[in-house]
Amino acid sequence: MSILQNAIDSIQIGIEDYEDGDSRRNVSAVRNISAGTLLLYKEKLCRLSPEHDKELLIKQNIRPIHTEAGDITFEGKGNKTVDVQSIKERFSSLKVAVDWKRFDEINSLRNDLEHYYTSKSPDAIREIIAKSFILIRDFLVNELNESPQELIGDECWGSLLNVAEVYSAEESACKESIDKVDWKYQAVEDALKHLRCPACHSSLIHAPDENEVYPNIGLHCKSCNHEFNIEEVIEQCIDDSLSGEAYTAVKEGGESPYETCLECDKSTYIISEGCCVACGYELEYQNCEMCEEPLSLNDQWNEGKCSYCQYKWEKMMAE
Repeated sequence: MSILQNAIDSIQIGIEDYEDGDSRRNVSAVRNISAGTLLLYKEKLCRLSPEHDKELLIKQNIRPIHTEAGDITFEGKGNKTVDVQSIKERFSSLKVAVDWKRFDEINSLRNDLEHYYTSKSPDAIREIIAKSFILIRDFLVNELNESPQELIGDECWGSLLNVAEVYSAEESACKESIDKVDWKYQAVEDALKHLRCPACHSSLIHAPDENEVYPNIGLHCKSCNHEFNIEEVIEQCIDDSLSGEAYTAVKEGGESPYETCLECDKSTYIISEGCCVACGYELEYQNCEMCEEPLSLNDQWNEGKCSYCQYKWEKMMAE
């Protein structure tokens, strides 16, 4: 059986699992659709492989060899096939387009779901299927030059399309309600794309009252009806929003865009905002009393001095 057929079978079985109505099969649905998507990517690598070995580019290990004619060619070594990172690297060098940001988001959702999935998470499943639909459709049309409807079949394609359309409509309505609220800080507004229900992990979050004042803003999950306050989830939203930037900054010798607040102990002190977006804490000491340099969050322990001037002061006092 070809890789392409395996991909289609996985996607079709995933939809069958989802439509079965048994919530116990929902995680299986997500796994099958994710597996089918990866198989489509491997199909593309096979199509780009040389004629002498149509599976060359899906091999994890590729090595150069001399042919009997004295030429240099490549062959795959072993049975292990490419993982996601290898697919990304090969697609990049081969100029194959994939929305990897969306793929990584789906993959992260799938991993989270497998850790704490419950029957109260139906919209988390629908979100993954809806976003996978876009990846599958775009890749089949743009990279494999295939008709999605013909390849996947009318029934399965209709189901995928229906899930995507329904979820998209609900997502738009929720986003509209969120956008009407004054979130006070740009960092909070930016982080809301990571807003999820703490009970079922759905992203279908509605803000019932647009006139509430931050941070006392009540939220309602349209999936499981759980009601909660933004204060309960703001730390997680900020971490999801800025952790990648923080990792890159520290790795390159820079500073993290957010820190742990000295007042509420949450990781919600935003450097660009100059305050904690959870409790409103601001720096008590803004500039060094000795050299007038701007003070950081960590400098607050020195009660008005920067770390260098504090060191000099301590040294002077010890003499």
